[in-house]
Amino acid sequence: MNTIDTHSVLSGIASTAAVAAGAVMEFGLLKLFLSDWREGMTWSRLRLFRSRNPLWAAAMCAGVCGHAACADEPAIPAPRPPLDSAFAQSPPESKPLVISTDRPSFCDTAGIVPKGHFQLETGYTFTLRDRNGTDSQTSNAPEILARYTIIEDRLEFRLSTSGYVWTRSDDGTGSQTAEGWSDVLPGVKLKLTDQEGMLPRLVLEAATTTSLGSDGISNQDIEPIFKLIWSYDLGKGWGIYGNFNVAYASTSGERFVQGQGGVCVTYAANDKLSFYGEYFLFGPNAKGTDAAQYLDFGAAYLLTNRVQLDFRAGIGLNNQSNNFFTGAGISVLF
Repeated sequence: MNTIDTHSVLSGIASTAAVAAGAVMEFGLLKLFLSDWREGMTWSRLRLFRSRNPLWAAAMCAGVCGHAACADEPAIPAPRPPLDSAFAQSPPESKPLVISTDRPSFCDTAGIVPKGHFQLETGYTFTLRDRNGTDSQTSNAPEILARYTIIEDRLEFRLSTSGYVWTRSDDGTGSQTAEGWSDVLPGVKLKLTDQEGMLPRLVLEAATTTSLGSDGISNQDIEPIFKLIWSYDLGKGWGIYGNFNVAYASTSGERFVQGQGGVCVTYAANDKLSFYGEYFLFGPNAKGTDAAQYLDFGAAYLLTNRVQLDFRAGIGLNNQSNNFFTGAGISVLF
């Protein structure tokens, strides 16, 4: 009598869910892009018509609303730059919604998705490690972070995973490969304070693994993590934010407390393009080892107000860390 492999079943379910999420995201992306494009074309045509026919436009506006002055082009609020979710407040109803993500930095930001909207952040990462005579290459996709706010600008529910993992390693005696699903982490993000004077915006985040990942890829254990997130708007396009994290991790079934942290500096070049530089660490990297330290850089670009593209690349700073990693992603606010 055949026994059912629980993890194989769960991996199949995860695969189906990932494909469905990808399809939903592609449909939503197309819909949002066309909507934003149509809106942009409408405003462009209206501006051109008004510039060529100011008297007729004024007369028409006066006939409709009774105010000839409204023939002047209405003020359109400038969108917030990407990568500003560390300092962003919920936008007033009169302003257009602009996506604000936790990607692509290691540190989570202090932003919360607007209530009534669902946000999907996804991407791909390649990692290279060559330490102590062992060379390994790892790819994982689709990285997924799904976010939905329960209380406006206060409490957000999150569900994340690194996706499917492919890895190949060679220690000089031959190559080995492994693949499977990484773990799934449900979590919440709770805003504690807004930025006020010298006091930064503070957010508390909690999440945990669920032991649903594949054998050999996931630790298949419950590993909770708690994060204190802070952010500060420095003005003139500059900002800074960071994380202080504590995780109850495991190595081959042996439990240990791992500290994590990082600091990230951002700069918004304009309304669409922003850059960041970041330092972060895991300490200890595994039970009985030293900390792993990293430095990375990246950029984010607003394709539309609700669609963001991102890129990142980083290096390890010591023997415990991976040598190099890079990745790219796309995020959509529905």
